[in-house]
Amino acid sequence: MKRRSFLYSIFALALVLFSCGKEKVEGPVAETIALFPEEGAQSKALLNDAGLKTNGNKIHVIDLLTGFSGTASWMSGNKYIDDEIVYSGTQIWGYDSGRTYPWTTDGTHQFFAWLSYDTAMSLSADSFFGSSVASGFDATERILTIPAKELNTESPQFDFLYGNTVNYIMPRSETTPVPLPMQHLFSAVGILLRNESQDQILVHSVTINGLKNKKSADITFVGFPATYPETASAGFIDNALFGALPAATRTLSENDTYDLLARQRGVDVPAFRIIWPQSETDLAPSDPENFLTYPITVVYEYLNDEEHVQHTAHLRFPEGTFFRSGYRYAYTLLFTQKHIQLTFTVNPWNYDLNEWSFTEQTISEVRELDFAGNEGYDKPSKTCRVVGGNPVTGNFRIVNPSGAVWSIEPVGDVEYFTISPNQGIIDSNNPDYTFQVIPNLDPALDRSTDKKLRFHFYVRFTDGSIHDANTEVNRDNWTVILPKN
Repeated sequence: MKRRSFLYSIFALALVLFSCGKEKVEGPVAETIALFPEEGAQSKALLNDAGLKTNGNKIHVIDLLTGFSGTASWMSGNKYIDDEIVYSGTQIWGYDSGRTYPWTTDGTHQFFAWLSYDTAMSLSADSFFGSSVASGFDATERILTIPAKELNTESPQFDFLYGNTVNYIMPRSETTPVPLPMQHLFSAVGILLRNESQDQILVHSVTINGLKNKKSADITFVGFPATYPETASAGFIDNALFGALPAATRTLSENDTYDLLARQRGVDVPAFRIIWPQSETDLAPSDPENFLTYPITVVYEYLNDEEHVQHTAHLRFPEGTFFRSGYRYAYTLLFTQKHIQLTFTVNPWNYDLNEWSFTEQTISEVRELDFAGNEGYDKPSKTCRVVGGNPVTGNFRIVNPSGAVWSIEPVGDVEYFTISPNQGIIDSNNPDYTFQVIPNLDPALDRSTDKKLRFHFYVRFTDGSIHDANTEVNRDNWTVILPKN
């Protein structure tokens, strides 16, 4: 199994409401599991601009159930759910199998999901990758291995989305929906040619070397995917297609523009093409001191020049550049009087022509963590004791940054507790959040002393950066105590 990467991730979502079913379940069960949508800032639409909630779109859902004292007739190993859900024009996604899946009143559910069919493209993930995606899921290691795929400008634009949500236990009072935030595996890039000189320019070729356009990936339950370069048979840009165009098509007059990847004239914003995430090393020249190793090569000529000399320009990506999953990178090769400039913009996946505003990228309008209402609540000592083995409920509020992701890292005697849920998407319209701390009452665990759990809060902004939120959300440093036996 390939190595794992560990960074927090998360972004458009799927609603799944299941009705009670007739499947045979041995052991205590409750009402049906529901997966509830929370709008993710970076993934409100697919690359092809069809929304996730488009009739016929399918999501493959896997629910790994551990610690369940009963049995379910359909389970294979610890897979409680291994099914596809289909959007059908309402807020309800139904199962292809027709099954329903009740909550179990014990055990931990861990959910994993991915877009398995894009109806706008009439294309499945299996067909896109050339093999079964589900066969790459390792339930023991909790890793989805994505097969190697070569991408170029002519590849089908299948925007592979995945969702990873962990640690859900049915509350003992009222069941709560499970969010399924979906994230993009790929990056996207667009390249625009723009002539701001006073001459007519004939572009002969544009070559970008070094892009790792064939990779495979491991997606874990938590973190960004780890990607692995493979040997590609061709480059990302098919220069033969560009070079075969009539010279008139490749000629730019003053203020003319040309979309290199979509091969379209007169556009201000390039069409994007999916590409594997690229590391800084992938995009950097092999020798920064030697311009011949620079990855971008442009051959062109000024038609107003009587000598019709072909010029060759070598350019590099800005130092430190890399392509991150879930971001679009728009590059412009700007022809000015006698030279070329490379300009670029970076935007989250979902954005419009207006400048993306980061004015809300601060953790603000917060109500600090509190455990008021629990039987073992002690405000002066900032503790909450577990009484009768029952879960305790915490609550807090974050309004901004909307679309970001909050998460809770357990600290202390972590094997004695489960936090459910331990992450969620910040919604400025519904900014109040609750979670449960469920004690592990396994008699095999030593409880000769009090067991204590503390909390560390983080927020992952929509630009992908992770920020400590403990001083805003958990300034009192609350402790939940499971008393000794």
